[in-house]
Amino acid sequence: MSSLSTLESVLVKELFVSSKTPVQELENMLAVFDFDHTIVDGNSDVVAIDLINPTSLVPNRKDFPNNWTQYMQRVFDIIKTIEIPAEQIIDVVSLMRPNDGMPKLIRTLYENNVDIIVASDSNSLFIDNWLKHNKLSDIVSSIYTNPALIVNSAIKIEPYTFQHKCNWCTTNMCKGAIVEEYALNTNKKYDKILYFGDGKNDLCPVLKLTKNDIAFPRLGYILEKLLKSHITPAKVIPWSTGEYIYEFLKSSKLISA
Repeated sequence: MSSLSTLESVLVKELFVSSKTPVQELENMLAVFDFDHTIVDGNSDVVAIDLINPTSLVPNRKDFPNNWTQYMQRVFDIIKTIEIPAEQIIDVVSLMRPNDGMPKLIRTLYENNVDIIVASDSNSLFIDNWLKHNKLSDIVSSIYTNPALIVNSAIKIEPYTFQHKCNWCTTNMCKGAIVEEYALNTNKKYDKILYFGDGKNDLCPVLKLTKNDIAFPRLGYILEKLLKSHITPAKVIPWSTGEYIYEFLKSSKLISA
């Protein structure tokens, strides 16, 4: 009887010790989203350009080499001359269809305490209003894009920055620098970064990821093709829908439903 009591006391002690062992904390994660062709299934600038009628008024892109922001300012100026108010452009962009499952994915990441930012070469008016229309404004921590505002019923856009250090990115924005600066400015050390994009200017941040991170290039788009000839330490998961990404993250136990 005394030996049984001794055994019981050992088991009780082990149970007590195990109950005091801290539960493993969830990974501290950052999710970085491009906007055009990633969150939305299309290009917001092209939606604006398509409003110009007759199409002969559309400016020639060759007249604005390596300066997309300046080109879009010319587009907005022309749209004003044909008397389409800026609010109408924003309304049309706000109705752009999200990629299948993207709103659900973004909300689930937020519910799992993942920090979410947007890094895009679109503009603040388009992104802010689209997020608001889709009830995602409060979920996104920060938006890094070209600042824009309405002046006399016309959209005025400025470059996010001026840079010449990164050849992969446009002169007005280096997304790799944005991701680094966000972590630095928020004084956070992330265990894992999830990067979602589709274009050439998404390659720079993806190449800077670590082996702990995951890059999600959209299937069939430029970024996915570039990653076949450029090596990143990160795990690469091509995607076609937000639902696919959601199921991958859930099966990988990086998020809960």
